[in-house]
Amino acid sequence: MAKSKNKKKSKRTELAAREIELRVAPILEVQYTEPLFTVAAHPTEPVIVSGLATGHVYCNRYDAEALEDQQRRERERIASSIRSVSQLKNKWWEVTNYDAAKGSLYTTLWKTKRHKGSCRSVIFDPTTSNAGKYIYTVGSDNVIKKATAETGKVASKVDIVKEYQSKGDSVTKLCHSSTHDFLLAGTENGLVLVFDSKNLGSSIKYSVAEAHEDAINHILPMPHVSAYHYLTLGLTTLSHIDIRKGIITQSDNQEDELLSMCYPTDDTMNDTVLVGHGEGIVTIWKNSKNKFMDQLSRIKVNKGVSIDCIVPSMNEDLPESVWCGDSDGFLHRLDYRKGKVVETRLHSNATEKHGAIDEVGILDIDYNYRLISAGMDSLKIWSGSGNEEQPEAEVDDESDDDSEDSADDMENSDKEDNSDSDSDINDDSDSESDLNESDSDGSSENDSKAKSVNEKKRKVVDINKLTAKGNEHGEEKEESEPARPKKKVKQLSTKQLRNLQRHEHGIKRFDGL
Repeated sequence: MAKSKNKKKSKRTELAAREIELRVAPILEVQYTEPLFTVAAHPTEPVIVSGLATGHVYCNRYDAEALEDQQRRERERIASSIRSVSQLKNKWWEVTNYDAAKGSLYTTLWKTKRHKGSCRSVIFDPTTSNAGKYIYTVGSDNVIKKATAETGKVASKVDIVKEYQSKGDSVTKLCHSSTHDFLLAGTENGLVLVFDSKNLGSSIKYSVAEAHEDAINHILPMPHVSAYHYLTLGLTTLSHIDIRKGIITQSDNQEDELLSMCYPTDDTMNDTVLVGHGEGIVTIWKNSKNKFMDQLSRIKVNKGVSIDCIVPSMNEDLPESVWCGDSDGFLHRLDYRKGKVVETRLHSNATEKHGAIDEVGILDIDYNYRLISAGMDSLKIWSGSGNEEQPEAEVDDESDDDSEDSADDMENSDKEDNSDSDSDINDDSDSESDLNESDSDGSSENDSKAKSVNEKKRKVVDINKLTAKGNEHGEEKEESEPARPKKKVKQLSTKQLRNLQRHEHGIKRFDGL
């Protein structure tokens, strides 16, 4: 009897996944025969760089417009020829191998064996003068390498073993300042190292010992606060650090692993942070409310699975939305002010590869607001159009008692004067005197203020209920496609400059632009 129930549940889940897939599918799927560990999107071009468990690094270019047109035509053809989604056997979007031949819609620009062992992290240079010009990689060989993005040729490198404070340590995450030549490396033992990205071979600039008791899961710059201030996640705490002085504040123990974080698109002051947890929730934090000492509210996303990655939508039409990926293979778009999931997409399901789910461990946004999702087996690029809000899910009766109260607190805090917080955290009078290099690109003060939004109370939402019956009556919301970037002019367009200000994954945020 139990087996029969499980089979029925599995069948319903599979059909629900197919329904989601028919409604919104990727424009490109790249399959990997070797485990994919890290991905970065170019800030101004349709280029992605991927690092593999073998130590290889691949740089690929894709024709996004052609892929979108091809997928749209194929989707219309299939939709008119089938009676139900359960009949679908073949994918109607472009599927290719990661080592694609030249001449296709996804081509390999260059590839190299960059590290001994695995490539653990790859990022593009986000600074205004070098946006996308260089890439930085680090491997399990404990070597950080800087290379030109166009050719992949190594420009400089540094062996960082001598900088470790304990034997057996290893880098887990790289992060680059959006305004200064600071390259940060977080390690398995909670150490944060800061290098001069212009001269990797020089002595280390700063280090923060024991930012966390365990591995650094994420590093997030705070360019609108100070070039020296960063947020870090490790084990069950969130830390606010000054790379010159150490930990400023460290949060209370959350009794759940904190895995990922980002600023929402409508936050212009690095004040609001959304954090993905190991137990399927996203929490909301505000510096102006309690100095990041504790979460203010929570959104249930997918019970019992980890939220391994989260990024802002970067879309001005969806300023309150963030994307997160979970270990069940789903992508969720959250409206953090409404406190609910408004869209779900399928990256992977149990029928795709030997019954194994490709857990979503990587998310990024490309130069034209397209979502990029990746697990260890595949990478998918999604169309920038077609975002739609699904019907509201039912409220979980077992939600935390403090959820609505904390939502009220957040609404009130948005309306408060943040002068106390600003004066506290911007007390960096010695910042510029410590720098030897020119900071004209990134040191000007940002005059924009965070929007004051009147919002309803947030509800705690169970995405399991949404997945089961979420898309039966979803109505597509038409959106105009974003303008294409100019290709003939080498200078960055107005749109690209705006993108560079706002993102620290593929599109970077900057001061002073």
